[in-house]
Amino acid sequence: MIERTQNRFDTLRLVAAFCVLISHAYPISGQTVPDPFARWVGLDTLGGVGVIIFFVLSGYLVTLSWERSDGFRDFAWRRAVRIYPALLTLCLLTVLVLGPAVTEVPISDYFLSGMTWQYFKTATGLSIQYALPGVFANNPLPNALNGSLWSLPYEIKCYFALVTLSVFRGSLRMRTGLVVIFLAAMILQHPGHPPGNPFTKWIGLDYYHVKLGLPFAIGAFFAASSASIKPRLWYALAIFGGMLLFPLGTPVKTLLFLSGTSILSLYLALNGHWIPKMPESLGDWSYGVYLYGFPVHQFLSYIGLQRSGLSIYLFSCIAFTIFFAATSWFCVEKPALKLKSRSPIKS
Repeated sequence: MIERTQNRFDTLRLVAAFCVLISHAYPISGQTVPDPFARWVGLDTLGGVGVIIFFVLSGYLVTLSWERSDGFRDFAWRRAVRIYPALLTLCLLTVLVLGPAVTEVPISDYFLSGMTWQYFKTATGLSIQYALPGVFANNPLPNALNGSLWSLPYEIKCYFALVTLSVFRGSLRMRTGLVVIFLAAMILQHPGHPPGNPFTKWIGLDYYHVKLGLPFAIGAFFAASSASIKPRLWYALAIFGGMLLFPLGTPVKTLLFLSGTSILSLYLALNGHWIPKMPESLGDWSYGVYLYGFPVHQFLSYIGLQRSGLSIYLFSCIAFTIFFAATSWFCVEKPALKLKSRSPIKS
């Protein structure tokens, strides 16, 4: 049971969540420069690196979950109890507590606005709403309640894509390998590659379907091949070495960066014995950091804490986010996970 015994997955997911948290501190606090990774490396933001790590580890673990599940309905139930209780709790707190506390419109107008109740579409994980009436309207990054959630619909679509593969013949290893090849080819050809519009669709997929789908598929391939093919450190180092041959901003360099980062992340999760393990008693706080980091950033920016300096602002964001993430784990996520083994819809 790698999800609980290999706690380096928990550690790396938490690192990935904090990469996103730190990256968001720059635009939300009104900094005129992006995060250090974006400035010094230029391949992506630090948050983008965190998202890649999330998706490749998710691809690996979710594929193992799919292989252990008793059919589609059991798999869907397991995914649902992991995602939706915490997400719904976040939406309730956002609409009923955070929004009324900081909105700049009259409370009656706030609750009568259709925009307020449309925000609950976010709880589906598929239709993310980013604004509430008068909330954070004058922040350095205005009107954005929880920009982190943009990647959640892509994650859920990856689950559906994994299940869809089951209708095709051949081993799961072969099927996921073909998906990796297809998405790699798409990276090289997609017109939405920066500086293009990433939401431009090509063959029905926007650029983020491809960019995030590839790490997920790489994780799924290694999970399906775990008996015979392992992610090796030298694979990642060779890929990163190949990156040096291509100029910044080219699709080939992007492909190599995504592939190398994905393989390195999996290698560390499976073999990074020097990486501290998260104590099992603490659980997995990464989802809570992902859910609450952005609104914590925005609230502290709303009260003007960023004027005290980036270091104080960021430290405060981390501290408050850890508090909410821990509360989410112990009060919502951990109790919900007990329902995994009590699926009422076993196939």
